[in-house]
This record gives sequence, C-alpha cells and structure tokens, in this order.
Amino acid sequence: MDYLKRRPIKLQFLMIFIVFVAVVAVVMLLTYSQSKKMIYERNEEYSIELLDKITQYIQSQIENIDGLLINTSYNMDVHQYLKTTDLIDKIELFKKVDSQITTISQLENGIVDMTIIGENGNNVNFMSDKNKRKTVMDTIAEMKNSPDLRLKPYYAGLKELIDNGVGHQYFIIGSRINNIYPLETLGYFIVILDLNALFPKFNTMLENGFGNFYVLDRSGTVSSSNDMGMIGKKLDTAAIKDNKKYIIQSTELPDLQGRIVNIYSKQNLFRGLEKIKVMYWWIMIIFIPFMCLLLWVISRNVLEPIKSFMRFIQIQKVKNIYHSQKRIELIGYNEIMVMAERFNSMLDEIDHLTNEVISSETRIMKLGLLKKEAELAFLKLQVNPHFLYNMLESLRGMANEAGATDIRDMIAALGKMLRYSIKGQDVVKLGEELDIAKSYLKLQHFRFDDRFEIHIEFPEELLRNKIIKMILQPILENAITHGLENRMVKGNLWLGGQMTVEGDIVIWIKDDGLGMTSEKLSSIQAELAAGEHFLERINNHDNEHLGIVNVHNRIRTAYGAPYGLRIFSEEDNGTEVELLLPQRGDEANA
Repeated sequence: MDYLKRRPIKLQFLMIFIVFVAVVAVVMLLTYSQSKKMIYERNEEYSIELLDKITQYIQSQIENIDGLLINTSYNMDVHQYLKTTDLIDKIELFKKVDSQITTISQLENGIVDMTIIGENGNNVNFMSDKNKRKTVMDTIAEMKNSPDLRLKPYYAGLKELIDNGVGHQYFIIGSRINNIYPLETLGYFIVILDLNALFPKFNTMLENGFGNFYVLDRSGTVSSSNDMGMIGKKLDTAAIKDNKKYIIQSTELPDLQGRIVNIYSKQNLFRGLEKIKVMYWWIMIIFIPFMCLLLWVISRNVLEPIKSFMRFIQIQKVKNIYHSQKRIELIGYNEIMVMAERFNSMLDEIDHLTNEVISSETRIMKLGLLKKEAELAFLKLQVNPHFLYNMLESLRGMANEAGATDIRDMIAALGKMLRYSIKGQDVVKLGEELDIAKSYLKLQHFRFDDRFEIHIEFPEELLRNKIIKMILQPILENAITHGLENRMVKGNLWLGGQMTVEGDIVIWIKDDGLGMTSEKLSSIQAELAAGEHFLERINNHDNEHLGIVNVHNRIRTAYGAPYGLRIFSEEDNGTEVELLLPQRGDEANA
C-alpha cells in the first residue's frame, strides 16, 4: 500500500482506469462466450431432436413400404406366375397378379408405378415409357451386383424421369422375388415412389427448425430437403465440413444406405449475439469517454494546482531571484516530494550556475576565435588557384602554336574546370554543372583512349534548376576510377536526370564496371549514414570514399533529409549512384 501511495497520482489514476476497463471487458467477453456456448449447445440438442423425428418418420414409412414389398415378393400367385411355362396357366396367373398390383397402386398413396420382371421373361406391367423401363432395368442391374441384399428391399435412390418433356424426381425401390426351395431368384419387384410417400414435408415439420436438412440416398444425392434447389444434386459434406463457417449434424439411415444431414451457418446461429456485441461496443464507446472525463475532472482538481506550482518554480528559476530564499519541505505523494526536492536543489545551485554561465560564455567565444584562426591558417596553406589558371592558359597557347591540338583541348578543359571551381558562388545552374562534368569526361575519355562510351540524358527544363556546385565530378571520378578503369572490355557510363513525382530532382550516374562486394557497399552506406565531418576524415587520412561522403554531406547540410546520395551496386554488375535534390529556381540559395 505504501508503495502505491508514493507512486505518481496520475499513474495511480491511469492504473485504476486500465484495471476497471479491463475488468469490464473481461466480464463482457466471458458473458459473450458463455452465451455463444449456450446457444450452440441448445441448438445442437434441438438439431439432434429434429434429426431423430425425421429418422423416425422415414423409418415408419420404410416399414410400410417394406411390408408391401415383402408381401408381394412372397405372394404365391406371383411365384406361380414367374415359374409357369404353360400358356393357359400363365394367362390366368397374369390376370391375378396384375389385379393385385393394380389394387395395391390404388390403395397405397404415393406409388407412381410398379412392375414385376421375371427371370424367365414373365413380366407384369412392363412399362411402355422408355425412361421408366430403363430406370427399372438399371435398378435390377444394381440389385444383381448386390448379393448381400437377397432378402432385403433395395433402396436404389433418387432418379429423374422425363414425363412429357418435364423432369420429375422419384425414389426407386426394388425387391428380389426368391423361390423358397430350391433357393433361387425368380424375378424382381420394382416400385416407383413419389418423394412425399417416403419423406416428410420439411416446411411443416421444421417450422421452428434452424438451417437446412438434407436426406441423402446411398450415392449421396439429395432426395428430400427444405432447400428445394438441392434436390437431385450431390451434397459435398466434406467441403462444407472444411469450411469453418458452417456446423454439420448428421444421422445414418441404414435401410436407405444413406443419412440425414443438418447444415447451418454460425453467422445465422449467432445472429442474436451480434446485437449483444454491438451493444457491448456501444457501452465501451460511452463508458471510456465518461471515465476519461472523470479522470480529467480529478486531474484538474488535484494535479493542476501541483503543476501550476511547479511551473511557477521554473519561471522564478529563470528570473534568478532565489539568492536569499529559504528551503522548502513537502511530504506527500511523489509529485509533491519531487517538487520539494527540485525546488531545494534549484536554490542550492542557482548562485553557482550564475557564475558558471558567464565563464562558459567566455570559453565559447575563445573557442570560436580559435576555430576562425584555424580556418584562416588552412586557407593560407592552399596554392593560389589564379596562378595555376594563368599557367594553364600559357600552356594552352604554347600547345596551340606547336600544333598539339589534343593537348590544347585537354588544357582548355582543365582550365575551364579550374576557373569554374574558383568562382565565388556556391550555387549554379544544373546546365553549368553538367557542362563542367562534360569537360571532365572529355579529359578522362582522352586519357583512357575511348575505353568507355558516355551516355548523357537530361530534360531541357531540368537544366535551369539551381544545385550545389561541384557535386557531379567526384561521383564521375569514382565511377571511372573504381568501376571502368580496370575493366578488360569496353564499358559504358550513363549520366542522366529527371523530375520525381514529389517534385524533386534525381540525378543518376551509372556504370557497367566491376561493381562492389556487399561488404564494401555496406561500408560506404554506413559512412553516408554516419555523416562524418570532412575535416576530421582528412586528419584521419581516410580518403578512399572522401569524394562521395563529401558530396553527400554537402547536400544533406544544405537541404536536410531525405536529400543526399543513394548507392546501388553488385559485384561484376556495375554501380549506380543517385543524387536526390530539391527543385530550386533562379532565386535559390545553398
């Protein structure tokens, strides 16, 4: 308790708020989960009850149909008719059997048609309709391939029969007519049933049901369902089971060699809970701002006075009026103790700091003067560039008189570069910088005797933009020296630029030379990221990547991030350097 008491008041309020919100959220989550579980269990129980009712109904219908099939299959007149070969007896027995079948068709609801097919060719009501006849013969063929059903009716399943150009769904059932002694098959009794004779009316039975119910025959075809569009189609329960959005309940129908399946979506099952979830969200949306308002009121009444006192201390400390103030002692929460400690520390240090400020400013001024002196000394050590330029002009004249045109052109290009480098301005047009870059490339091209091709591509409107002077030559020098100089075959050097979508300028210098290893590339990128000072690198004699780092630092110093250099390279696949610069007009300054 003492530990919490000495914590910051704002932290304590925040902890209480977080704990309270977490408790409410956990209670809501548990309530929602429990409700979801309860709905699922109750719906599962109700689904099982409905499946049992449907199973009982179908089973009762199967028992009635089984009785009809068995009575007919063991009828003595039917047996005699299928065994007789005498024509007169056959006629008399046919009349009896046909009369019995006709009577059964009239008395039993749902029977569409019946037929008896004898192994010896004695048939009764052998249907004239080709579709029905084919269905009957297909069913008999299936029964012959199922010897285990010699004494049981065979529920062939759902079949579609065409009547006057219209398809109708019927359920086909067959039974063997077996002689008792010796045991042999005399024929087959085939019944075509209307679906309502075997299956319930789902719309009535499932008035309060949930989801869709499907009765599948032995082949997996939907024979009956409250989803009328699925009757006669295959139901892929495996694919539905893999879909986590649905729940499947099923029960077997052994006599039909099929099963009943109940499928319902979780979204529909928990539809009512979605309203509860929305209500919970609204509670949180209203509750959290209310708690924040309450915290704000408490903060304003408790913390603001303390903060005001602390601000007052800081203001008075800046004014430096505490030379003769007494010390303060406060006991209480952490904020109060901190205020007392800081206030007393300020009083202890204020006189000392006043004197230190004066001496520190004096030292800073001295350091500034030393820096200026060092810079002047550095400049005095430099060779006078005007003297060099005048000497180059003299050499150019001598080469011209001697007819050494190549040497004359090289000296002219070199003089042009020297004059450009000593110009007072630090910002030039991109066109001027490109002109000097071409002079440099001309010198290198002469030096290496056409060992590489130069490709330059700049939009005309881009050349009017202002950039920092002498940022292209160091990159070009690096590309030729490290990329193309040691290449065994003729290489290429590309220099170009364009405007980015954001309105900046990107200039690229690319070669197809030796490239760099990933380690060397990482080293250079690390140096660019470190932003090491130019003079410090000279003092450390680390000049390998000095030109690149210098250009990057100059751009970054002038324009800030994200402008500067980006380097891309692969060993044996060349190097590309991109310079990203802001767009600047004629009025720009570096």
